[in-house]
Amino acid sequence: MFGRKKIVFRCEACSARLIKRTSVLAHKFLRHDSYVCENPMCGATYTGHSELTGIASPSGVPTAHSELPPTPAYQRAQALQAYRESLGDRQLDLIPMGGEPFFPHL
Repeated sequence: MFGRKKIVFRCEACSARLIKRTSVLAHKFLRHDSYVCENPMCGATYTGHSELTGIASPSGVPTAHSELPPTPAYQRAQALQAYRESLGDRQLDLIPMGGEPFFPHL
């Protein structure tokens, strides 16, 4: 696993691996990236952007704050957790925390 190089992008001209040469922070959540083809006969260069667009999981730090909006999956998880907490003991689980199935009629 450690011997293989991770290929993020390939050159559209020769299909060789692109290597990130520079990455400049343009904004708190936006970087401008430059890539060069690793094939010396080709040498094509490309530019692009890397951007953080949402928070997928909260920080474990109690005082953490994020300016990014939550992702839809994170919002669903929060809503499901709030729903389960609102049910309290009224919701029966088929598999309780102990791991043994709960079948009251069997």
